[in-house]
Amino acid sequence: MPRIAGVATQKNTKGEITHLTIDVKKHKDFVAPLLEQLGVKTKSKFEEDWERGVSLEEARKNSHDFIRKMWKK
Repeated sequence: MPRIAGVATQKNTKGEITHLTIDVKKHKDFVAPLLEQLGVKTKSKFEEDWERGVSLEEARKNSHDFIRKMWKK
C-alpha cells in the first residue's frame, strides 16, 4: 500500500490492517461526510451558529418588518 500523508495504519500479527488513523484536517473533504453519517460533529458550536446567522442587511430588514407589524396593531 502506498504511503499517504496524514493516514496511518496498524496491523495485527497476521499482517492484516486492523486500524486506520486519518488526519481530519488534511482530509476533511473525504472524512467529514462519513463522520456526519456516524453522528460525530465536525463543526464547532461557533461554526454552526455562524452558519445560522443573518447578514446585517437581513437583520435590518427583519427589524423593520417587525416594527411595521407592531405599528399596524
